[in-house]
Amino acid sequence: MCHNSQIATYYRPKTKDYDSSSSFEFVSNQLQDADLTLGNLETTISSDPNEFTGYPRFGSPIGYLTGIQNAGFDILSTANNHSADKGPSGIDHTIDSVINKGMIPVGTFKNNADYLERKDFIQEVNGIKIAIYNYTYSTNGIPVKNDRIVRLLNEEKIREDVRFAKENGIHFVILWYHYGKEYEEKPDNSQTKWVNIGLEVGADIIIGGHPHVVQRVDLFQEEKHSEDRLVAYSLGNFLSAQNREATDGGIILTFDLELDSKERKRIKNITTDPVWVYPHGYKIIPIQKYKQNGIPLKLPKHSEKRMYEYESLLKKIPGLVF
Repeated sequence: MCHNSQIATYYRPKTKDYDSSSSFEFVSNQLQDADLTLGNLETTISSDPNEFTGYPRFGSPIGYLTGIQNAGFDILSTANNHSADKGPSGIDHTIDSVINKGMIPVGTFKNNADYLERKDFIQEVNGIKIAIYNYTYSTNGIPVKNDRIVRLLNEEKIREDVRFAKENGIHFVILWYHYGKEYEEKPDNSQTKWVNIGLEVGADIIIGGHPHVVQRVDLFQEEKHSEDRLVAYSLGNFLSAQNREATDGGIILTFDLELDSKERKRIKNITTDPVWVYPHGYKIIPIQKYKQNGIPLKLPKHSEKRMYEYESLLKKIPGLVF
């Protein structure tokens, strides 16, 4: 996310532009090491400075994407409850800006032709074929007008998407949900419903966001073929200006995808590295690396205390590995 105070922080008076790169200084190496790095872009991108706003209707300068690009992100989900905050032009400009920065947007579309061309995002990495689909529970009641498309959670569409992926030889299907109730530590009934639907139709991995707090991570084997499945109900806030308890950080979820000797799907080497957002400059602090003196920053004692309190909350969440 990008709130008003972040926008002000990213402004560079000398060049009169914006750059968020400083936020990612201490996590970019980890993000760049992955074959694919995914992130949820919970703001729109605007070219009009009058549209640079935080809550309740988010609009960010292109410089916000500069830091995201430099940090190593490859794919950005753009279907969330703030997708339509700046109307049709905001949807268009966000899609175009992400593409122009060399990244791939999934979940929103400029028209039906764009939808038909991009809706099935498929990527092959080291012989493993992956499909990614992104959906949101709503756009906060803001109508999506003029033929634009924001993919909403819909059981029939999810079934169609997973079926298409399976029929086209995809090994792993990832469903990327924006859902649930904000600030709830445990998944609510709607999250459980959509996760169960996704798993029932054959998804292999489900990644969630919107609650703004980290929720449990489940790794298990489905019964029919004894293949691995992974559900991360909510990854929390990787970067934002929210500061109420449990919202001032999140996790970096990493995993390896493999096919074993019997061509069964395996999800291995799962980690859930905790991060905390230092509000002075909105720097993302990898907590474990900080504790090992692995970054060139010493937090003030009160900030360090707040960060460790956040870490203590994460240690109570089932399924986290760090």
